[in-house]
Amino acid sequence: MKLTFLGTGAAEGVPAMFCACETCRLARKRGEYFTRSQLLIDDTIGVDFPPDAYLHALTLGEDFTKVSDLLITHSHMDHFYAHDFILRGYKYTQTQMQPLRIYGNTEVKKVYEECTRRELRDEVAASITVTVVQPFTPFSFGTQGAYTATALLAQHSKTETAFVYLIEKEDKRYLHLTDTGRLPMETLDYLEGRFSSSARKIDFITFDCTFLFHTAGETSRHMGLGDNRAMQEEFTRRKIVDGHTKYAITHYSHNSNPCKETLARAEKEYGYIAAYDGLSIGI
Repeated sequence: MKLTFLGTGAAEGVPAMFCACETCRLARKRGEYFTRSQLLIDDTIGVDFPPDAYLHALTLGEDFTKVSDLLITHSHMDHFYAHDFILRGYKYTQTQMQPLRIYGNTEVKKVYEECTRRELRDEVAASITVTVVQPFTPFSFGTQGAYTATALLAQHSKTETAFVYLIEKEDKRYLHLTDTGRLPMETLDYLEGRFSSSARKIDFITFDCTFLFHTAGETSRHMGLGDNRAMQEEFTRRKIVDGHTKYAITHYSHNSNPCKETLARAEKEYGYIAAYDGLSIGI
């Protein structure tokens, strides 16, 4: 399973569009950019689809005609920018597009319908399906159902049921924890039930690390490194992970100063991989 981090910034990106703080000035000067969060798995499976998806295709050389399935965590603009889907047909492409399957909560479906209502042509709409998934109910997707995903409850939004995803392919297990604070008890109990008695644990976890060296605490809707470590310790206690599990951090806010020195310090002190735009990892 190959993970490609196309975007590793929070909602405002780094540098933030409307900010001239020292962090954003330095990011512009150095060209150290963290665009809105997006992950690609094996070049064909996407997790979230932000406004920066087009930029990711330009700068990283990704071919989105290959993407067959999108797992959407929630409907917030920086994770689901549905307007672009009107471009998957008509005169906007000379490529015969394969079907695109989008999975998410009820708000994701509503946002898709709202954003595409005016301009999506019928022949383009016919190639796109949006499926509302239920938490803790595994479903198969991808070519010939090669992948299995389970939507798990995140701690993020008061207006919708936001998800994080457990994604499995053959003997590989990946846990994507963006956007979320520390996980709710229902999600922890589910993961413990799945993995505590299994010889195979989760192979790789990506943590929301919006706040970097600021610890957000138990009730926040995002995490920092202290929260990531608290989750790691809880996973260990519940036997969800073992010594072979690897970790990455992503989704940095400009307020946390995610310059190269800060991320290098995070890697040294916590042993996590500090993801950046364009990083590709095989698990």
